[in-house]
Amino acid sequence: MKTKFDFTKEENKRALVYAAAVFAILLWIPLSVTKNVAYDQSYTVAMVRHSYSEIITLCSYDVHSPLYYFIAKVFYDVLFKQIFALKICSLCFMAFYMWILAFPFRKEFGNRMAFCMIVLSTFLPTFQTHNTEPRMYSMAIASFTAVAFLAYKLLKEFKFEYAIMFYIASVFSTYIHTYTMLATVFLYLVMAVAVIVKKNDRKKRIIWFLINAVLVSLSYLPWLFSLLSQFGTKSDFLNEEYNTVYYIKDILYENFSNIMIPKNREVIAWLVILLFTIVVLIIKKTPYIGYILTGLGIYVVTAAIGIFLSVNKVPCFMGRYLSCIMPLILFAIAAALDRIKIKYIVAGVLAFAVLAGALIYRDRIRYEFDDGINKYITFVKENFTPDDAVMYGDIHNDCLSIFAPDTYTYIFGYRDEFNPFDNDETFIDLSQFDKVRGDIWLVCYDHKNPGWFLDCDYDKVYGFHYLYYDVSIYKIYNFRE
Repeated sequence: MKTKFDFTKEENKRALVYAAAVFAILLWIPLSVTKNVAYDQSYTVAMVRHSYSEIITLCSYDVHSPLYYFIAKVFYDVLFKQIFALKICSLCFMAFYMWILAFPFRKEFGNRMAFCMIVLSTFLPTFQTHNTEPRMYSMAIASFTAVAFLAYKLLKEFKFEYAIMFYIASVFSTYIHTYTMLATVFLYLVMAVAVIVKKNDRKKRIIWFLINAVLVSLSYLPWLFSLLSQFGTKSDFLNEEYNTVYYIKDILYENFSNIMIPKNREVIAWLVILLFTIVVLIIKKTPYIGYILTGLGIYVVTAAIGIFLSVNKVPCFMGRYLSCIMPLILFAIAAALDRIKIKYIVAGVLAFAVLAGALIYRDRIRYEFDDGINKYITFVKENFTPDDAVMYGDIHNDCLSIFAPDTYTYIFGYRDEFNPFDNDETFIDLSQFDKVRGDIWLVCYDHKNPGWFLDCDYDKVYGFHYLYYDVSIYKIYNFRE
């Protein structure tokens, strides 16, 4: 006789949480075994091909510290210098994030909240985009989640082992991404108030907090001067079209839709979920309302600072940067669902999130397994020689240079000091071609041609589709001033 799975038993609820976490990792594995990368991800590939000292120098011109690239370089070097190694690196940190939810988080907040957090995290569009990307987002998500959870544990019950882990997680969170650094600073400010107000073991907690804060600050000090120098002067590249409204829309589309082809349907679906969450939290009492409001406050203030700086000082913010602290939003949703007694309503909300996320996953699969890059690699092997030079008509075309590292390349409109790509040079005038002994090629978007950039003769020799782009390759010659 078949036995029915009993969802009321504690061990079965726990098993369901574990199964959801494992399912998420299995769902993401196919996204981690390909070589397809767009520009931002190819930037990471180019970075890890440099020495550690060169990575520090290059990062001093960017807004992020070198810690992520150091860790990614270890994965890259150990796994035979393959691009998929960087995706595996990101997947490992997302797996760690799932471990946090499935074990310590579940033990603290219960099976339902853990299950909801895992399902929401699995299908949140921005996580679908960044879960295996060769970028620092998955590492930032995992480290900030660890910081936030350990802060909660330490305020509830001080333990030495929690304090050690909190310090380590804080160093990671501050160094991995500029906006997890900001969020971590605000979290520390909230903790400072809580430690002072809380009467239990006040003296011991204050001493610990001060020591921890000083140690984290000293750990970040080597990079602080570089960060301040990047934000110290007003940029010449402020765009008046990028106002506050623009950045708010960017937050919505980059966190709740496909990052490259934004669609209103996914954004609307998640806005409905957020509106539902607000209504439930107003109607139903939750013991976590203080933590929810604190998390939302940290999220809003972090976003506000990024938007203010980008509008008035230096472009340093994109909506997707907030993906690093999206667990704060997901915690609010999970807490709301935890207060609903009717399980069909909970299932309906989660199904809504799953449907929206499934559409994003479908797009990710299409992009990751696009065969265009293999066609380009074949063309490079059959046609490019070490004596040739390749011109890239757009910075986003330059991502293809990582597949032709032995060929000298020129880029339009990209400052040399920012450039981690090997053998690259910013194109200024025709005299730069004097050192080229072989053929000169141009790679650009399909709607352009060499006439956009140079007065010359040219032949289109190849075209292919790659990820989001239609790309053309031209052989160019007979240059005229």
